Amino acid sequence: MALLDALLNIGATAMGNAATHLALHSADPGATGLNPTTAARVAAGWGAPANGDLTISNKAFTGGAANGSVTHVGFWSAATGGTFYGSQSITGDLTFNSAGEYTITSLAVNGSST
Repeated sequence: MALLDALLNIGATAMGNAATHLALHSADPGATGLNPTTAARVAAGWGAPANGDLTISNKAFTGGAANGSVTHVGFWSAATGGTFYGSQSITGDLTFNSAGEYTITSLAVNGSST
């Protein structure tokens, strides 16, 4: 039998409590958080877990390189420094705008994300 969503939501809540900040990366960050962009990290502000997933929406980043590349969002324990907990690739628009801004409009994160 597969794990039930009730248990997966407990795990998702714990992940959200640990990964309090998001960073943008210009290439795969690997296991240590490599390739960060110059954009400042933002508070995650996770939505309530559902079906074992955490969601974020409308997260605006500033301070990136004008027209620079964005490929992954990284999950961190702090606004600077801290512990890197992993990443997820981003699809769709993969470029900062000319003012160095980028917005993640919607993203679901689950335990199988890489």
